[in-house]
Amino acid sequence: MDIDVKIGDVQVAKDPDNLSASGIGSCLAIILYDPKLKLGALAHAMLPTRHCEAGAAGRSNPNTRDTKYVDNAIDEILTKMLSRGAKKENIEAKLIGGANMFSAFKSDIGNENVLTAKEKLKKEGIKIIGEAVGGSQGRSVEFSVSSGIVTVKIKF
Repeated sequence: MDIDVKIGDVQVAKDPDNLSASGIGSCLAIILYDPKLKLGALAHAMLPTRHCEAGAAGRSNPNTRDTKYVDNAIDEILTKMLSRGAKKENIEAKLIGGANMFSAFKSDIGNENVLTAKEKLKKEGIKIIGEAVGGSQGRSVEFSVSSGIVTVKIKF
């Protein structure tokens, strides 16, 4: 089954499923994979981390994970994969996206997304084995859970 992962979403799948995401500009696609179980996950996160402000209007429950944030998305993926039998020592990561789509702005949210993911994965002991990050072009990604192969297409 082909599963499309939308912005802010996290999906976990097993062989023979495929996970995909499109419209990855400054967003970051985070792929975690346990090759022994052929269990994989893809998150499509748009911001590096949540900065909660007390009393902020529309604030979501602090006890839930808002997976539009890179750090929360990684937590959610790990929780879901470990609950399905994955072993942390077997999990490997691939990162796609983090482009600087708005070079006129002083902020480079794409780079911040990449740095946050790398820091969080290092803290969790997850090795990054591949990445297609940075630049100024959007991407789409397809992940075959059966093979672990990730295909990245650049959008001009």
